[in-house]
Amino acid sequence: MSSHGRPKSQYGRLTAIASGHHLSTLTAQRVVEQGGSLIDAMIAASAMLTVTQPHASSLGGCGMLLYFDATSHQVQVLNGTGRAPAATPAQALADAGVMPRHGVQAAVTPTLVRLWARAHERFGRLPWGQLLAPAIAAADGGIGTSEELARNLALADPAVSAQPGFTDSFCRKGQLLAAGQPMRQPRMAEVLQTIARNGEDGFFGGWVARSLAAFCAEHGGWLGQEDLARAQADWWQSWHTRYAGREVHVAPPNAVSVLMLRQLNLRATARAARGAETADADVMRAIAVLHRYRSRIGDPARKRLMPADFDLGERHLSPGPAPGPHAGAAMPADASGFVAMDVEGNAVALLQSVFQPLGSGCVDPGTGVLLNNRMSDFVAQPGMPNSVQPLIRPAHTLSPYIVVHGNRAELAAVSPGGVNQTTCGVQFASGALETEATLGEIAGRPRWSLNPEGGVLLEPGMDPAVAPALRGQGLEVVENVAQELCFGSVKAVRAHPLGGLEAVADLRRQAHAVAW
Repeated sequence: MSSHGRPKSQYGRLTAIASGHHLSTLTAQRVVEQGGSLIDAMIAASAMLTVTQPHASSLGGCGMLLYFDATSHQVQVLNGTGRAPAATPAQALADAGVMPRHGVQAAVTPTLVRLWARAHERFGRLPWGQLLAPAIAAADGGIGTSEELARNLALADPAVSAQPGFTDSFCRKGQLLAAGQPMRQPRMAEVLQTIARNGEDGFFGGWVARSLAAFCAEHGGWLGQEDLARAQADWWQSWHTRYAGREVHVAPPNAVSVLMLRQLNLRATARAARGAETADADVMRAIAVLHRYRSRIGDPARKRLMPADFDLGERHLSPGPAPGPHAGAAMPADASGFVAMDVEGNAVALLQSVFQPLGSGCVDPGTGVLLNNRMSDFVAQPGMPNSVQPLIRPAHTLSPYIVVHGNRAELAAVSPGGVNQTTCGVQFASGALETEATLGEIAGRPRWSLNPEGGVLLEPGMDPAVAPALRGQGLEVVENVAQELCFGSVKAVRAHPLGGLEAVADLRRQAHAVAW
């Protein structure tokens, strides 16, 4: 068991919900009890997350949604990731050889509210005003600053905290917000009220869009009103692979989720040959998969990508160059998540994010909206699948997944963590699908992760044989790492094999689960 302890599974008959904040989970529960659909609950919870977890989620960010419709028995993907602004100077960025990580130039077009709108028009029941009322009240009346937000503020890079609007949003009397300190966001409440009255046009047009565009222009950014007006979220077909007799569904590229499926392909082969698998073998497969396939991921608007481009379903890794010492290295990232499942068999898994903690650091004083820094997920070098280009989406780390058994959703799960969402997903999903352990037990198991320098991080409690095995492969290994940011924070729900529903919220970060 990890040093964070073992969370307890929650069990119920009608609905199971988990999210990254207790107010978000409780808001979703009330919406369902008021007759709302799971998509209604998702929208209300998502809005609450933008208020309670602004370091990880914001109206100025993006989202990725998977939805299992119990009527059609289909997993649908709603891609709400943003595109580079039309004015993005791709050649100048190529000449500089680096993408902006902070400031208004680091922001792609925010698209989360478009995701809400497309989901609501297809599966929503309740009116916008009813869904957004709890988030409006929380923003206007104030909430207690969470430990998670306070920790991220204390750890903020000076280049982030020096950005325009940061101090006014996250400091009181010259000091960063502390855990438990009241936090009001009146301008955010006004934005949410405008969306409640006017729907998506309340964000992508009118005074909100004018304020965001003017703020970006004032500080040398590229995001304009036209970018906001043309923002869109798109329904896509999921990609999936077989594992342990089930289908594991994820979003296709531009999401990196296919890397999780390839890791499961290789793990399935190893299990068939050897039986039980070890964490060090999982690490080596992950490094090989990330090295082989990650650079192939980009916006399919640039080049159509197919499962065969990633050898999806193949049980072996074809010959190729050996991974370098930094294969799989990734920048740290954060996100907020929501999952739910109901007695009818519908299931939803959402991740939303500003990318790295506190995103670009820029907060528009006119709206209270924190902008993302997802432009840094592009590469500046031209001619690559993920090269920066106007009106193109970057390769995206948001990787929710839904597991289907027969014609029913069995498991829906999310976790923050950048590209390590894929490695955390393998560790959690394999435990859930290979064993009879509770979700709480699986979430409490020690995990491994890959750090930005290309080394391997191991949580306390990891099998002592893992570290020497990895060092024997020439990898740098750090043991007994207690930094929660490195290992994700699973939120998961499933249809329990003995009947009913089960939910769990990982203790590594703030999270809350209910089932009834």
